[in-house]
Amino acid sequence: MRKMALISFFALAGCLGQSGIRPLRPLEIPTAPFQDVVTKELTGTLMYEGECLLFREDGGAVLLMPVWPSGTIFNGTAVVFHEPGKAEQRVMIAEQFQMGGRPADWGALNAASYQPVHHQCGAFAPFYVSSVRPAN
Repeated sequence: MRKMALISFFALAGCLGQSGIRPLRPLEIPTAPFQDVVTKELTGTLMYEGECLLFREDGGAVLLMPVWPSGTIFNGTAVVFHEPGKAEQRVMIAEQFQMGGRPADWGALNAASYQPVHHQCGAFAPFYVSSVRPAN
């Protein structure tokens, strides 16, 4: 009986200690349903800093946080880009490539599932990625 009470106490204490925002899991990237609108084409590279996967435009003037189509994965060295109805494409960290899509704002990503990303990577403007291809 005492053992059950002790277990219940620790379980309850664990629940009370949880906050609404959790840190990103290792190799986690923000995803959203596929957006087929392309308003901007950018050339640059991916970099992984502070557990945020970021896009750095050539010249270093712009740092963006890509929001990838659902089904896209990141394994630590490459992104496997998922575009519905097409073969998946691999984009390596530090490899120059061209990214097409449209800028977003954090207000558009206000769902609870984006809170950890906003908390950790909120200093960078989000960008919906619709296409990727080699830069050359």
